[in-house]
Amino acid sequence: MLFFIPRSEKETSKDFQIKGSSFFEGLKILQKKDSNVVWTLLAKRADFIEDENIVKLSDITMTVQKNGVVFYADKGAYNLSNKNFTAEGPIKAKSTDYTIIADSIDYDDSSGNFKTEGSIAVEGKRFKVDGKGMEVDSEQKVRILKDVKATFYK
Repeated sequence: MLFFIPRSEKETSKDFQIKGSSFFEGLKILQKKDSNVVWTLLAKRADFIEDENIVKLSDITMTVQKNGVVFYADKGAYNLSNKNFTAEGPIKAKSTDYTIIADSIDYDDSSGNFKTEGSIAVEGKRFKVDGKGMEVDSEQKVRILKDVKATFYK
């Protein structure tokens, strides 16, 4: 069971209980820690499956506030109980300094880490790195795990 409390300008609220297979169009999830927004997820469609804590998402944009990285994905899933997020490719992430293309990406809310086991390409103004598998910790330290090919430009 899932309850939503939408708010209007008058600050009145009603509880909505989702039963059966239901969906929302235009879903926004704010993940906060210590009253600060850690990331914002927008999905054009969110399918809620009865008796599951997973919401299937489509046409996704996820913004990480700390570093301004924006992830784009066609489909993914959000776990309502542990707040983890998974997206399936192609995934594109953009920052002011680089772009990442990946097959998939998993976000672990408890650690704040991102990872993928699939193909990865990171491209900046003066470099390009391809490989397989990537881990990004909460301090934004990036590791490409194997089959790494790096090209640097002058």
